Amino acid sequence: MKRLTIALALLSLSYTACAETVLVTGSNRGIGLQLVTQYAEEGWDVIATSRSPHDDDDLNALAEAQSNVAVEQLDVTDMGSIAALAAKYHGRPIDVLINNAGLLGGRPGQEWGNLDPEVFQQVMAVNVFGPHKVSEAFAANVAASDQKKLIVISSTIGSISRMQNPTALPILATSKAAVNMAMRTVAMQLKDEGVIVAMLMPGLVRTRMSYQATGMTLEEASQQTDFDFDRPGSISTEESASRIRRVVASLDGSETGIFLNNDGSRLDW
Repeated sequence: MKRLTIALALLSLSYTACAETVLVTGSNRGIGLQLVTQYAEEGWDVIATSRSPHDDDDLNALAEAQSNVAVEQLDVTDMGSIAALAAKYHGRPIDVLINNAGLLGGRPGQEWGNLDPEVFQQVMAVNVFGPHKVSEAFAANVAASDQKKLIVISSTIGSISRMQNPTALPILATSKAAVNMAMRTVAMQLKDEGVIVAMLMPGLVRTRMSYQATGMTLEEASQQTDFDFDRPGSISTEESASRIRRVVASLDGSETGIFLNNDGSRLDW
């Protein structure tokens, strides 16, 4: 804790004034790309990360059009990648850190009777250890900012109390329950620094990942372009990002380590 306090003092000396800054992981498509777009349009400085940014045409086009968007390489499962980005932004306050990068894993390998240990390891690495480690790496940046908000995109599939029937995606469900606890521990770790931690449910969003949840392979889902599937209550990536931003803006520090729906209501653990 003493080291973090010293780091905060150094950050305050290095940056006396700057625009509000948000860092979004998994920014190349879906909700992440929409979060980057909307924050940039509101004048925020946006650090948009992707595992392979040279392949992300939409994200790069946005950065070319918006001078306040910086595209950075980040693999949330690679310790060297995380350390390199943290070193590059050492001394830069980050008002909002949104751990958005996630992996569904597809249905094959999650079917009962055919659980695949490689799928388990991949999903847990991206969905649990990734946001945990990224939060650790940028904790001082967030704590040195004005807003001090640290977010992870979670899901109600990770709610233990709501799990009353079999699921086709048990590994995904396990990862979301685990990341909720991981971020709860982060909340307790950073509570004295005034950091607000929240796990947010984005809604049933029309994305490539949603197609995978219906049973499509990653390749099949990647070929879908309109994401117009008929699911009651589904929303667009634009709407989901807008709701997430409203909830983030409403966080006032009265609580931390909370699990919230995209309308701001509390969700059961």
